[in-house]
Amino acid sequence: MKKAQKTMIFILCGALCAVLLACASGGGSSGGGAAAGGVVEGTWEWVPTTEFSDGNDSTCFVEIAEEVIDGETVQTVSIHGTVTATAQYGESQSKIIPDEATLELLRTCTAISFKVLGDGRNYILRMPTKAVTDWGFHMNRFNTTQGEVEEIFLPIRSFRQPDWAAGQRFYQNQVELIEFTTRNNAEGGLGDWAIKIWDFKLHF
Repeated sequence: MKKAQKTMIFILCGALCAVLLACASGGGSSGGGAAAGGVVEGTWEWVPTTEFSDGNDSTCFVEIAEEVIDGETVQTVSIHGTVTATAQYGESQSKIIPDEATLELLRTCTAISFKVLGDGRNYILRMPTKAVTDWGFHMNRFNTTQGEVEEIFLPIRSFRQPDWAAGQRFYQNQVELIEFTTRNNAEGGLGDWAIKIWDFKLHF
């Protein structure tokens, strides 16, 4: 009887160790990261910039809605505005602000992707860091096609500073948010613009 009890204890201990090991290696919801090859949507707040220090009076508006696209209910971000020439580098802009958990993922992800219904203009995602002090933040451009849905995939390693910037290393662990923008030079152009974005995701 005692031998059977000892055998049962060993089995239970072994099962407990297996569970603990699985939890340690599996990185549950509070594990502070995502597994390689994983994809996370995260939680974001889109906040249009309404005031600029250089007199820029370009506008940006954001509307969040749930829509059915290809038979699936998704949250869409309809973002539109007008780029003016009031300032030399007038731009429409919205901040994309992650919640605390998503911020930690943003600082370690390897790429950003999303789907966009375009208008034929060019846009930028930009990641400010405190290491860059000349406004030459690391950025990635993407083009859109009028009336067409496209999937945009932006590897983090492809974010670069503008040619005129001082040339600073990209410290991803300093990122606090993403800036979406279109400008009145070759990056976008003057006038009205409007696109729709959904499936905004981080890749690992």
